[in-house]
Amino acid sequence: MAEKVTVHDEYGEVQGWFTVDKAEKFSEGTRWDGNNHISLATGSQWDHEALYRTAGGRWVIYFYSQWQGRADHYRFVDDEQALEWLIKNKEEEEKYSKYFPRGIDEERGPGRPPVGDVVQVRFDPAKIKMLDALARDEETSRAEMIRRLVDAASRAEMIRRLVDAGIRARMEA
Repeated sequence: MAEKVTVHDEYGEVQGWFTVDKAEKFSEGTRWDGNNHISLATGSQWDHEALYRTAGGRWVIYFYSQWQGRADHYRFVDDEQALEWLIKNKEEEEKYSKYFPRGIDEERGPGRPPVGDVVQVRFDPAKIKMLDALARDEETSRAEMIRRLVDAASRAEMIRRLVDAGIRARMEA
């Protein structure tokens, strides 16, 4: 029997479902840090992601963890987010180019492409030193390290809300 998976939004609301057996799966890329395989998607050795292209043409990210007590979950993403995920995970363009007929723009022009709005934050010297050390270990910039940490905190909050919603549902049943 084909496995159907329910997809939720960040608040735990059901957004739909898809059949795993009929979807195309793209596994996350990893890098070896000398001790562990680190997920390119999450920057963690414990938290992982996979991307699916459903039979209906939608993109779904599967979040899963090796930490006990963390619930697996699925979330729909748009084409832009899916392409960003594929590039970040160093997926070969030939495997997904059929979904993105424009392809990947090789030339973007001068400077770094915008990631979003500029946000200025002040940190004490100890935090800056810690951020720089983390960024150096991850072979990335300070700004990217801050983005990754904010993403990780957002995912943790989303998981906490899903767990809380599940606990409330069990208590109400």
